[in-house]
Amino acid sequence: MTDQSTRGGRRATIIDVAALAGVSRQTVSRAINDMPGISGATRQRVLDAAEQLNYRPSRFGRGLVAAGPPTLGLLVDDLANAYFPEIARAVVRAATARGWNVLVVETATGDAAEIGRDLVHRVDALVGYGLPDRAGHEVPDRMPLVRLDVPAEGDAAGVLYATAEGFAALAAHLAATGTRTAAVLDSEHDGGGSVRARRLLEALDGSIAASILPIGPEPTVAARAAQQVDTALALDPLPEVLIGWNDAHALATLKALRVRGVDVPGRMRVVGIDGLALGTLLSPELTSIGVDIDLVAQHAVDLVDGMFEGRLPMSGEQVRRSVPYRLILRETA
Repeated sequence: MTDQSTRGGRRATIIDVAALAGVSRQTVSRAINDMPGISGATRQRVLDAAEQLNYRPSRFGRGLVAAGPPTLGLLVDDLANAYFPEIARAVVRAATARGWNVLVVETATGDAAEIGRDLVHRVDALVGYGLPDRAGHEVPDRMPLVRLDVPAEGDAAGVLYATAEGFAALAAHLAATGTRTAAVLDSEHDGGGSVRARRLLEALDGSIAASILPIGPEPTVAARAAQQVDTALALDPLPEVLIGWNDAHALATLKALRVRGVDVPGRMRVVGIDGLALGTLLSPELTSIGVDIDLVAQHAVDLVDGMFEGRLPMSGEQVRRSVPYRLILRETA
């Protein structure tokens, strides 16, 4: 079987497909882009040749003769959230180690899936959050889509953030330090709790009396955290530990406690979720639960690489990686 490895490791080009199918480059372009003017048999012959060569159309017009280094499109939610610059940096480093390019796009101001569909024509693969579904002709079948924090259900390619180990480690640490009460500062307005908040309560497993505090309507993270802190301080019994929705939320919680004269960790302790390096830039340093972001990025880029080379399928268990949360003990808890 002819593939990239038999041609010195270079990526297949439109010329290779044309030669194998016995047609012109223009015919290959028509077939790949489902354009009129060729027969069904010719179209199928071209698609079979492209499949055999593991050919993926160029991002620029789908017709460049020479394929340059791949460009990854990285979709992130909000670059004002410290988590996303850290994951972007890790993906850029993992990709540039292979000589690849990365185009980082923020989706907070628009529809992530729509932004992803627009980005398809400018990149060779999509990685990140809120990726579009592979529906219709908007996302090519041969374009790698690798989701970060991929849902546990389904067969979408991506990196799963396995929370159970980290939540269990936090519960064990709190129990070992004699903690009796805690409050989870949620990101949802509904007092029933988000999936993450409910899983935290399950991990505490009744050994610690814990409650979920819904987030208020205030417009900023700081204002929402301050409202939740006021709610927590009015509880009886008083929570000994506040668990923020993420590290940014936990840092806002620390500020609100300090403004109110509450000693951390003396009177109340604080835990974040993300494990960001940002948590080490304050005093006391933030205890957190988080994934190894560099490992997440490496897994994502490895998956894209395997898809490019044809070693891995576009979906299924072979293209799913799991990175566990772990407890990062610092000074706030």
